[in-house]
Amino acid sequence: MNNTNDEPLRVLRFWRDLEIFNIPTTPTAKDNTPQIKVTTLRRRGPQSTLPWHREEFAPTEPHAFLHVVYVGVADVEDLARLVLRGILPNDDLSEREIQRVSGQGWLAAFVVNEHGVPLPSSYLAASYAHGVDAFRETGTLENVNARLQRAQEEFAQRCHRLAPANESDDTTASSSGTALRWEDLEAERDVVCALLGEGAKKATLDWRVVVRTSRIKHSKLKDNQEAATEFLNSFYLDDLDRLIDRAEKQQPFGAALTRYLGAAIKPEGRIDILTEHATMAQLVSAAHLPSARWPASSKYPLVLAQQAAVAEVLRTLSPDSGILGVNGPPGTGKTTLLCDVIAEIVTERARRIATLDKPAALFEEPLQMAGMKFSPLKRAVIDGTSIVVTSNNNNAVKNITQELPARAKISREFEPVAYFDEVIREIFRAQKVLDDEKQPIDGWGIIAAALGNVGNRRSFAAGFFRDERKAKPSTAAANPATDAPDDDGDDAAEATTTNDPIQLAEPRDDRPPTMKQILEKANKDYPRYQAEWKAAKRAFLDAHAEVEKQRAVLVAAERAARELDRSRMQRETLEASLQIATDTVTASEQSLAASRAQQTDLRALMQSHQAVLAQCEAAYLPSLWDRLMRWLGRETPRMIARRQALEAPTRALSETTATLSALSREIAQSETTLRRERERHQALSREFAALMRQCHAHQQALDAGYATGAKHFPTDAFWSLPSDIRHRASIAVSAPLDHLRARLFLAAVELHRATILANAGKFIGNLRVVNGMLTNTLQDKLPADQRPLLWDVLFFVVPVVSTTLASFDRLFVGMEQDSIGWLLIDEAGQATPQSAAGAIWRSRRAVIVGDPLQVEPVFTVPLRLTEALRHRHQVDSAWSPADESVQTLTDRITPFGSWVSTSADDTGGDTRIWTGMPLRTHRRCDDPMFSVANRIAYAGQMVQGRVDDEGQPLPTPFSCVLGDSAWFDVASTRVRHPVSEDELDVLRQCLIALRREPARGEDNKPARVYVISPFRKVANACSDLARRGKFDGIDVGTVHTFQGKEAAIVFLVLGTAPGQQGAGARAWATGAPNLLNVAITRAKCRLYVIGDTQQWGGLDYVSELYAALPVVRLPSSTQPSTPAEDTPSLFDA
Repeated sequence: MNNTNDEPLRVLRFWRDLEIFNIPTTPTAKDNTPQIKVTTLRRRGPQSTLPWHREEFAPTEPHAFLHVVYVGVADVEDLARLVLRGILPNDDLSEREIQRVSGQGWLAAFVVNEHGVPLPSSYLAASYAHGVDAFRETGTLENVNARLQRAQEEFAQRCHRLAPANESDDTTASSSGTALRWEDLEAERDVVCALLGEGAKKATLDWRVVVRTSRIKHSKLKDNQEAATEFLNSFYLDDLDRLIDRAEKQQPFGAALTRYLGAAIKPEGRIDILTEHATMAQLVSAAHLPSARWPASSKYPLVLAQQAAVAEVLRTLSPDSGILGVNGPPGTGKTTLLCDVIAEIVTERARRIATLDKPAALFEEPLQMAGMKFSPLKRAVIDGTSIVVTSNNNNAVKNITQELPARAKISREFEPVAYFDEVIREIFRAQKVLDDEKQPIDGWGIIAAALGNVGNRRSFAAGFFRDERKAKPSTAAANPATDAPDDDGDDAAEATTTNDPIQLAEPRDDRPPTMKQILEKANKDYPRYQAEWKAAKRAFLDAHAEVEKQRAVLVAAERAARELDRSRMQRETLEASLQIATDTVTASEQSLAASRAQQTDLRALMQSHQAVLAQCEAAYLPSLWDRLMRWLGRETPRMIARRQALEAPTRALSETTATLSALSREIAQSETTLRRERERHQALSREFAALMRQCHAHQQALDAGYATGAKHFPTDAFWSLPSDIRHRASIAVSAPLDHLRARLFLAAVELHRATILANAGKFIGNLRVVNGMLTNTLQDKLPADQRPLLWDVLFFVVPVVSTTLASFDRLFVGMEQDSIGWLLIDEAGQATPQSAAGAIWRSRRAVIVGDPLQVEPVFTVPLRLTEALRHRHQVDSAWSPADESVQTLTDRITPFGSWVSTSADDTGGDTRIWTGMPLRTHRRCDDPMFSVANRIAYAGQMVQGRVDDEGQPLPTPFSCVLGDSAWFDVASTRVRHPVSEDELDVLRQCLIALRREPARGEDNKPARVYVISPFRKVANACSDLARRGKFDGIDVGTVHTFQGKEAAIVFLVLGTAPGQQGAGARAWATGAPNLLNVAITRAKCRLYVIGDTQQWGGLDYVSELYAALPVVRLPSSTQPSTPAEDTPSLFDA
């Protein structure tokens, strides 16, 4: 990008300023693990003793404790109100703003050691407070970073005043110095609170302190102190500042970010592939069919829209760079699509490996890195093949990196399959990866890794490489318990407490080997693995050739199908012309025959006339007298009689002769015409015969395609099928070919495995340095510009790495523009536009997958402040995170997609939105959830993927004591807006009924249950009810909590006070289809709505749900919301 147009710079500055006002949140009790405890403290509450004064956190010989202290903790809603009023004193938050924010924010944070002594360098003041102060004072935010730095220095001075005796290094836990007291913590809160203005000083908020306490081995204390400082005001400020600097210096961006920050495609440049069948046919052409696929069951191939999306992603981005959006409504197979993209990328790298003549040709000349020998990979092999999966949604990231390595993700038809399976099992153990039933996951290979935070990186390293050569013998001998890794690296936490794998001793006999041990073993048997590499290369090339052979058949069949369609009109035209020519020849032949018959008749008649004339002449022969008189010019009576007798026969003969002459001329002309007509007929016959021979050849090619098992080709007949049948169909692909393509991917993986083992010695050295990078043990020994070489090695072994967008820049330190081959952003509709800018900048190709009609991004900056900053930077509203997301920004620059109407009254018009490549076949929900979501959000474009042979919906086998999906109508009389005690009573009785008689599916396992509400306070009340009632296994939360998840049963608790008091909240919840769409599509089998139909039933979008569900009218209850098990249930028989 040549940044002569300053709009991208203005957009980046706008985003940077918004991020300054981001309100960071504290950890919660959900982050608790055996090594981590999050405590909320109030000075005058029952929990007022500070952790460093508690016996439970007293240091022991093996363990120390580290405390991350968050001061000035309050609800994000209250803090957002302070921010807004600090700049616009008379403004207040709207209902939309109140509902979009959640959690607890903080004013300042720092690390305290086990003795209560703060680490001055760990201090961080909330940037939004300094932003308010700077904006109020100067009207600019350019110096906020300097203010934050100065705030840290001032904190260090306060620490030294508090603890003059502490002369130790502030990065080392020390017992010297004075422990912090409540007065000190409140003073720190007041320092930052003052920046928010007089209103903040006077605000009577529920101020509290949150402390995240970690138990850590003394040997790992320093590393964990460093990790503990990873909390940031904004996760994206550094990247945005970096991009602003490049733009100001007129340094070009890569293609992906250039397009992302570029102008939208004009409406006339957009092609709706759901209506433009010719374009869709081109997209799903067998010529664009990827050579590999994920080894899912061949019974479930990609369907039409999925095929188009995968093919377009790979066709557009593989040879070049750029960005592409994919629109994935709920249950339409987004993960399936990403798996196929990943399979093709891995296979492409295997094609490059297969060009090498020997395994060692993989490497460049070795160099020294961090004092160790390191062998870089050849760019020609590794370049552009790294894959990073990221999202703002932790569940989306987790789904990819836990699903891909799981054996359950591979169809049994492909077993046995293994790609260092023993290593992934050890990684899963180290990272505590469990399935939904809290059981260990059986892995097939290290195809993906979650590395987003420090804890994940170190726990991954512990399970992956575990470099025991650096273990301390004395420690190992003295403390056998260190054989097992300390369970510090919990996946659910931000991981300030983690394992340092280089401190570990030899593994126990019952633990699987790490990659290092596998490589050491392989290195001892060099000839074997050289031979295995040759065999793996040959097997891969054979598999590749077989795929191409089979694909060629389908390409030919598809081409034949197109030619048959194209020749159909020509054939029909030729047939008509030939028929006309035949008819013409026949008519001409008949006419000529008739003329010839007439000619014969005329000749006979002429002969008859001649005979009559001869008879007459004989009868009236002239005498001598008659001749004499004729000589004299006189006519005798006899001659008169003779003349009169000959007159009629002569005339008849003359007329017949003339007629015969004319007829003869006509016959000659007809013969000429007939000859020409016969020649034309022969030419048409030859042309038709040639066409029929071509058609026969095309038909044979098409029949050969059908013979492979392919059911559909992009013919006119296919496009004339009903939409639902088309979208459940697969084009130009067969089960046998899909099987071969999956086998090719597995052969590609095996070639990677063989390449690694054949180069075991080099990979041991390389991975040792990689291990040091992941655990941060190399620290300053590893320059940032060398890190890309290390990532090349890791991506070669582990093709897919996942991280949240928030952790992206810290994970990929040193990775510059276009350094990552493929970026796959999932649930991109939940990500603010600025959150992906740094990730896209680092990536050569970006695939953005999400849905603008599901949960919107969480955005804590007040809307009035957002607008003020937008106008200040002269930026169009299309760039505002208040209304846009990573998905919508990408959709606007994606040429192939679809228009979707989101009009509540189905009028369309201005409510149409443009989405990227559309996925439309839904396989999750039964009705009515599917049908309602399809109507309110997707204008009926989705089709039900689970149908029987007749195309009718196929409900999931399910048994539930509550019956079919229903709306439990509750006329609330006891309400603390938005919480209805009456609705909670109904929920409680439902949960009691399910506890007594659990719902079960065809696997006979108890069904998973979600309780969802649009409103945070209602969700909290439901959560309290579930906890007090000990309803185990019930997940409760707001709609945002459940994006990307699914359960057999969903309770949707609507809440709100009746009448005008709750009208604003209901208007917010129904202002767009998003919330309802997400809520109801979490339910696979049953949806139970609990709410007042009088208040909700007629509202936009909800009215569709109201009309689709049977209503069960329940009387208002006066019972308190207590979980007594013996309370009669509304559902008791």
